[in-house]
Amino acid sequence: MFLTTGGINRTYAIKGIVNATSKKTLLAEEIDKVDQYDELYEEIKRRLAKRATALNGDAVIEVRFIPEIVRVSVGPKYMLLHGYGTVISFPRKK
Repeated sequence: MFLTTGGINRTYAIKGIVNATSKKTLLAEEIDKVDQYDELYEEIKRRLAKRATALNGDAVIEVRFIPEIVRVSVGPKYMLLHGYGTVISFPRKK
């Protein structure tokens, strides 16, 4: 299983689209960590791969990530990361 933000130059069949969202609450003392998305990216990649496997896919292509900081007027800030991509499978040789 692999994920790529680009396409591939090979014959494949589209199995579907997968997506995943993850969030992290930032406490007052963590407010300077708003640019530290690494953990969220890893979690999203794992979730996309798991969902692609459930569709009997071999890869997820054209993966896109949308990072967002959500501010709540009285509460903490949230770091959100949404990821999505197209699940594909390669033809099997007989």
